[in-house]
Amino acid sequence: MAAASSAFGATIQEIVQGRLPATLALHTPEGTPIGRLVPVTRAHLEDAFVIGKLTDWRNANMSAFFTQFTATPERTRAWLDKVVLAATNQMIFLIYADDDQLIGHFGFKDLTEDEVLLDNAMRGERGGHPKLLQIAGETLIDWLFAAAKVRVVYGIVLTTNVPAIMMNRAMGFGLWDKYPLAKTEHQGETRWAMGEKGAVSPDNVYCYRVEIVRERA
Repeated sequence: MAAASSAFGATIQEIVQGRLPATLALHTPEGTPIGRLVPVTRAHLEDAFVIGKLTDWRNANMSAFFTQFTATPERTRAWLDKVVLAATNQMIFLIYADDDQLIGHFGFKDLTEDEVLLDNAMRGERGGHPKLLQIAGETLIDWLFAAAKVRVVYGIVLTTNVPAIMMNRAMGFGLWDKYPLAKTEHQGETRWAMGEKGAVSPDNVYCYRVEIVRERA
């Protein structure tokens, strides 16, 4: 078991921190190019435009996150540096339209040998193909199944987030198990934690856990 675990860890590190394509091309089902996914790297820590966009988008969509606070460029940069780029099980991709406009981001975290959480989906700007965010998610899902060899890609979405629910259904997610959320607040930060399936939320706030399963060949 130790040898298998070690080999798996090396594979994950290669996928997340090194041996990955520079970009993931985005195409319509008919094959028309509509943009690309570009992985966030340490070079982006010094890119004030990207850091500013990530900060602005998070503040504009605060209610969609399970951890809520007022973002600043410094906090965004520290999060990328100390959390995302330091992890061996997490990545964020910037979404560019075919005219090179930065319009959002998509990512994953909690990658294990069997499953991964699709996370950080955001369309921050208008522009590009109307289904650019959905196609970015579908492309990332296909890449995760192919590159990481996981069996399950799952997501967590608030029951009140209708656009996210519609997009997840369009991307093929199923299951839709409902979980309660409980709120804690500390030093100006609000966190929502998932409880047990079927339990009652003390704040009457709930989320769905959704998943796509592809059995390994």
